[in-house]
Order: sequence, then C-alpha cells, then structure tokens
Amino acid sequence: MPGVRAIEALLDHDPARIRAIRFVGERDGARGRILERAEALDIDVRETTEKALTERLGDLRTQGLVATVVPADYQPWATLIERPQPLLLAVDQVTDPRNLGAMLRAAEAMGATGALVTSNRCARLGPTVTRTSAGASELLPVAMETNLARSLREARTAGLQVIGADLDGRAPAQLDLTRPTVLVIGAEGKGLRRLTRSCCDAIATIPLGGLTESLNAATAAAILIYEAARQRAGTALAEKSPEMS
Repeated sequence: MPGVRAIEALLDHDPARIRAIRFVGERDGARGRILERAEALDIDVRETTEKALTERLGDLRTQGLVATVVPADYQPWATLIERPQPLLLAVDQVTDPRNLGAMLRAAEAMGATGALVTSNRCARLGPTVTRTSAGASELLPVAMETNLARSLREARTAGLQVIGADLDGRAPAQLDLTRPTVLVIGAEGKGLRRLTRSCCDAIATIPLGGLTESLNAATAAAILIYEAARQRAGTALAEKSPEMS
C-alpha cells in the first residue's frame, strides 16, 4: 500500500492489518507522525531506497512511504444488500483503477455502505486503487461478483431500487434516493450496457449547463452519491424535527 493518506487511514481504522512499513527520506511531517505511530504499535518500520520502492511498485507515486498489509477481503454481495438502509455503488466495466479509486473515495467519504465490482472487465482492488482512493478502498466494504445483471436483480429482489447513470433519464434530485439504493455507473465513453440498463428501475441523468457534453465516471458517481446523501440527511433532520418539515 503506497502513500501517506492511504497508510494513515489504515492506521486510524485497522492497524492490525499493517505488517511492515518502508520509507525513504526524512522522518518529518505527516510521514514522521505515521512512522512514530507505527513503531508505537510494534509494526516493523525500516528505511529503504527509492530504487527498492520503484522495483516494487513501478511508477506509482509512493510519497516515500509503502506499507505491507494484509489484503482487504471482498465481502459477499448478499451481506451488503442486507445491511440497514443500504446505499451501494456498482460499476459496469470501469477498467481504469484510478477511476475506481476516485469512486470509492467519494463513496466512503459521503456515507455509501458498500460497492460492487465484477471479476471480468473491471478494475480490482490493488495499490493504484488504494493510492487514488486515499485509503478509502481499505475502509469501504467491496463485493466482487461474476455477473453484474444477476447481482442487480438480486438487489431488487431484496427490496433495493437500482438507479443507473446514463442519458435520457431524470435529474437526480427528482428521484427518491432515500430508499435502499444501488447506484450503477458505467465506463467513460460507453455508459451502461444494454443488459445492465434493463436491470435498472430508473435512469439518472446529471443536468449539464456548459459546452462539455459529459462528465467522467468518477465525477458522475460523486454527484449521485452526494445527492443521495443530501436527501437522506434531509429526511433524518425532518424525522428528528417534525415541525421543520
């Protein structure tokens, strides 16, 4: 696992998974604080060389800090859809790990309860996803299934609505995202596959007012998750203060 934020996130939430940390450069700033915390937890901390980090992770930016960790386990999809008031993110053939990392970062930050990737034609959890997500991929439960359409149908059977992001739909604010929901995002330039779209209860289309015709997948995911979080926060506030509704 590379990068200051990713390692710090795991130290905050699940330090037992960190087996060792290797660093290059001075022990100061955020890096120094991480090393001190790790040593206090009896984690193996050693200085290394930039060459050794490059040989291990290629051109992936490490900020001079790499941790050896016990990989996060994929969670059963059935478990994620059975959680109370689920808000889940599913990706349809998003193959760029940086895009997936950005999506998982937004999802975890704004209160999504899990995510779904597929075992074919989809990015998987790994160093690039962890680095791009600033460690959120290590905190958000992620399921991996072989068949996205089947998984979406299972979610609908369990009482969740499936909302796809695509063209010719309704503005997100016009949809009721306070219900148990799976948000489905397709690959950039492709959108949702026909079969995936057929599994959706509704299609969300983000209104655009400029000359740019579309948003990248990670930005679209962040906007939809934010709208769901906004609606749910408003509902919770109304329930606590009926006189304000």
